[in-house]
Amino acid sequence: MLFLFLSYLDDDDDKKYFEIVYYSYRKQMFTMAASILKNELDAEDAVSKVFLHIAQKNWKTVREIHNKVDLRNYLLKAIKNTALNMLKAKKTERAFFDSYTQRKRNTKYISDNDFLDYICDRYDYSKAVDAISNLSEKYRYVLYYHYILNMTVKETAKALNQSENTTKKQITRGKKMLLDLLKEDSVNVNVQS
Repeated sequence: MLFLFLSYLDDDDDKKYFEIVYYSYRKQMFTMAASILKNELDAEDAVSKVFLHIAQKNWKTVREIHNKVDLRNYLLKAIKNTALNMLKAKKTERAFFDSYTQRKRNTKYISDNDFLDYICDRYDYSKAVDAISNLSEKYRYVLYYHYILNMTVKETAKALNQSENTTKKQITRGKKMLLDLLKEDSVNVNVQS
């Protein structure tokens, strides 16, 4: 990531100083972001966002802060604001998704386009992968081609050397089986392809 940040700076002295600032404060910034976001990946994203923003737009301001305490305070305030904004966005997104999911449950459908997002949001990645690997071969492959490789129904059918109608049915059945394996209340959710 540092290489990306440095690519926004023209002067070699600026690049050297940016590197010093980056290595001097990134761990403190990460710690603060992690304490707010409660997630290391999100904390890393927050730190990257701050440094990217500095490199793109605020480098002159940062370069002119000569007092180390002031620089540290500036960077910690920037990471705190970024992390809080990310947290707020995440809560808003979660509220939207929850209301969206509730509407989908009320209509008793999870469309083909929303299925992968639904699974990824609800279940741990390794649990979903284990569940897919426990499906019978024909359902495992049809779901893999269609969702993981992002192939259309027509492309999936061609790859599996079967009709599109058969492929659609296998996708629908595979989705239901996957939800059952993930212990989803599939009785209340009617999956369509």
